[in-house]
Amino acid sequence: MSFRFSHPYMWLVLSCLAVWSAAQAGVTNPDISVVGQMRAFMTDDAADINRDRAQLSFDESELILDAALNPFARGTFVIAIADEEVEIEEGFLTMSKGLPDGLGLKFGKYRAGFGKLNQVHPHAYPFTERFNVLAAFLPGEESFNEIGGQVSYRLPLKSDLSSTVSLDVLQGNSFHPDEEDSRLAVLGRWANFFMFNDESSMELGVSATHGVNNVAAKTTTSVFGFDAKAKLWFNAQDVLVLQGEFLALDREDADVDEDSGEMSTSHVRPVGGYLFGDMTMKKRYNFGARYERYQRPEPEKPWDQAVGAFAGLALMEETTLFRLNFDHVMPDAEDAFNTYTFQVIFSMGPHRPHQF
Repeated sequence: MSFRFSHPYMWLVLSCLAVWSAAQAGVTNPDISVVGQMRAFMTDDAADINRDRAQLSFDESELILDAALNPFARGTFVIAIADEEVEIEEGFLTMSKGLPDGLGLKFGKYRAGFGKLNQVHPHAYPFTERFNVLAAFLPGEESFNEIGGQVSYRLPLKSDLSSTVSLDVLQGNSFHPDEEDSRLAVLGRWANFFMFNDESSMELGVSATHGVNNVAAKTTTSVFGFDAKAKLWFNAQDVLVLQGEFLALDREDADVDEDSGEMSTSHVRPVGGYLFGDMTMKKRYNFGARYERYQRPEPEKPWDQAVGAFAGLALMEETTLFRLNFDHVMPDAEDAFNTYTFQVIFSMGPHRPHQF
């Protein structure tokens, strides 16, 4: 759901939100935050019209409203603002109290919980760009983001292991964005969290989603994933994060014979994944490396890969972040190219970028 406003109307809407918030002060008065992002970047990609030219971009800003509605429920809205377009990126209700022990509910529009990275907003990455394998395999344009409902349950295990299963029933339109008809999709996840010691921890998870990619042909898309994340603390200020994800796509495509008009189906089954390591020192500095390799979801399934390095600085606190990013992209049978990015992220209000 999105709305287009000229600049005066956009600022009028934001002003009304601020006035309404002040007028409604009380138990459910939301915390209001704003996160802005700016980039300077350059690429030597031969396919880019601005090759070898420095470019500036003021990326999507986010207005976050978050509040406890009552002792049992919490409401969150994330409103994205970019290029004179205002979009409700997320708006959801969560319930984790007052239900049978271990049961949780979530309703609304939200980033689907497939793997670990899709759930995170880009400003919270330790690097500047989303992995290409996620863009190629998961439904949706900028993320796997859907309207739906989720029920989750924490298994009552008598150990230090925390194991949670969840099931989402989704609207399914991100599987077929060019069609008006809706067909429900499903998403399941099993996440297991455990501690190595009093500080360091690890989470292992498996995810699977299934939806209709062509309503008329009744063809489907399934994505399966395994993810792992380890957080290793060396002391109170230095921590290393290791994270990776493996994905497998099974997409059914409809093919129509031009002569007979008969329809047949075929499957594309590529695989791929990513890895990255992020080292934080003194809570303010971070640096790391990342790698991805995957098959394009095409009949020939050519392999693409990329390697990169990144570094960041939190100026005094997380409200002001500076990041440097380098990526060397190696498409199959095409010329490799490099991208250099400098990013500034600034936030106002209780919400923080959580860059580390």
